[in-house]
Amino acid sequence: MHIFHLPEKYSFEKVGIKGKTFQSKDLTDKVEFTVIETESGHQTKIIEKESIFAYYILEGCGNFEIDGQIENCQSCDLVVIPVGKPFTYSGKMKMLLCCSPWWRPEQEVTF
Repeated sequence: MHIFHLPEKYSFEKVGIKGKTFQSKDLTDKVEFTVIETESGHQTKIIEKESIFAYYILEGCGNFEIDGQIENCQSCDLVVIPVGKPFTYSGKMKMLLCCSPWWRPEQEVTF
């Protein structure tokens, strides 16, 4: 299978966000794709220890705080979070998150 349809149900709902993860792991374990929706932003700061996160803003606007620096973002922007940099985001947005490699709960620190 090479075409993946957006899942009908949410894969997760937590800390101000909800997401639908495409089930593409059988095709590639190098990158994971998730559509993230938020009304106000992520309610915690995150340090990702293994994966690069790339958020493509599909709809809306807000800001990302990455390693203490706040930057505004809007529809059609790409936000790349390097491994090990603390970050959070706020605003009403719908985003495509690409993680490389696939995200696992134990590789993330939140505070």
